[in-house]
Amino acid sequence: MKIRHSLSLRARIAVAMLALVAFSAVVVAVLAHFTGERLEEGVNYDLLAEELTHYEHRLRSDPGAAPLHSALLHIYRSSDIAQLPREIARLKPGVHHAIRRDGRSLRVLVRDGEFGRLYITYDVSDHERGQRWALLVLIAGVAGTLALTTWAAFRLSRQLVGPVHELAERLSTIDPSERKMRIAQGFMGNELEPIARSIDTFLERLDGFVEREQAFTATASHELRTPLAVIQGAVELLTEQHGGQASTQNALARIQRAVREMSEFTSALLSLARESDTASSHSTECDVAAILPRIVEDQRAIAPDKVVKLAYSAAETLRVRAPDSMVAMVIGNIVRNALQHGAGNTIHCQLHERTLKVENGGTLAAGVAQRLFERNFSTRPGGHGMGLSLAQRICERYGWRIEFSSVDETTAVTLSF
Repeated sequence: MKIRHSLSLRARIAVAMLALVAFSAVVVAVLAHFTGERLEEGVNYDLLAEELTHYEHRLRSDPGAAPLHSALLHIYRSSDIAQLPREIARLKPGVHHAIRRDGRSLRVLVRDGEFGRLYITYDVSDHERGQRWALLVLIAGVAGTLALTTWAAFRLSRQLVGPVHELAERLSTIDPSERKMRIAQGFMGNELEPIARSIDTFLERLDGFVEREQAFTATASHELRTPLAVIQGAVELLTEQHGGQASTQNALARIQRAVREMSEFTSALLSLARESDTASSHSTECDVAAILPRIVEDQRAIAPDKVVKLAYSAAETLRVRAPDSMVAMVIGNIVRNALQHGAGNTIHCQLHERTLKVENGGTLAAGVAQRLFERNFSTRPGGHGMGLSLAQRICERYGWRIEFSSVDETTAVTLSF
């Protein structure tokens, strides 16, 4: 079982075909060899028996008839002690094979009758030599058949498995962001056509699901813009009328921040829904250093009861090709999670070259770092998630990289643009 799983499908097909042909060839060769020997033995026995019978008929008519002596056949009588070879004289009645005499191989038939014991020998030396050559030819034929079968098996297995490899390669080259992809056209009339058609059916359903998701997200984002604009207008009006009172001013500022965050969120969702319009989204530039103070300030209200000191340094300009809403969504998400889930009271935001690093005290529990980007994952019971899955999706969209590290009682999030 281990060998089977260690071999490829192509190799298993070739080995199975080779084993079947090899077994068949060996069985046929062995049967042919032994069948030929049995037939030859039967013919030789009939020949020798007939010669002895013929000699006995001669003896009946002529008791002094001389035994047969030719190049291959010799007949001896037990009474001819002088002429009877010792190797043959000691044989018992019956057929004897491979009797060696003077370097020759003899087949001997011994039979008792009315004229005593008769011996007839048949020189099969040349015949055995021919048999050995025939056996070598048979072995060479089997070896040649196996070699030809090996070549044919691997060639046939390549033809059988080739479409499977082609299908796998075709699937591996499909771009997930590209819609309306179909593959069945390239496998028409092939054994894999039903599988390719099933994959096309799945891709068609997947396209429909993605289109419905994008349509829903875009519609929801558009529908949210109107009430957000109304709320924003009302807040501005209230600020003009009652902005002098400190308590009212703080409340209105919180509403403005919430409206701004919601507007950025809907803009981000709308941009992600238009995934195919990547070129236009990359044509917009954002200055990270310019919006970083505002993003940090918006997140201060999340932990009003904590003694939190935010220290950030934006010593240089960093421009990235992305809308402000996307950048604000990712950075705001990182800072907000540092405030809500961090154990320390001081958060450091450091912008250097094309990297933003957010540090907070405390370390992540074992196994938490691997699950931070899971949707709806939260470190608090009953939480609705940390929102990092959306941040990661935005980073993947624009080619950014977000990394977590937790060492020496410090947890750091590094965002590389």
